Amino acid sequence: MIGLILFSAQDRNSAEIFVEELIDYQGHINVHNLNELTEGTVTELFRLYPRIANVTDRKGIPRKS
Repeated sequence: MIGLILFSAQDRNSAEIFVEELIDYQGHINVHNLNELTEGTVTELFRLYPRIANVTDRKGIPRKS
């Protein structure tokens, strides 16, 4: 399963601590690619994660057009 977690933090250091806690205490694996969203738009998400933009139609989940 692949997921995307959006969260806010006061600074980069706080964000890195949160990600470390996801790995160390919550058992998440393959946590990577910590990016700061400067625009906060869907377009920015597609730019940062281009594979998401190529999702095939599965059970009503549309492809990006």
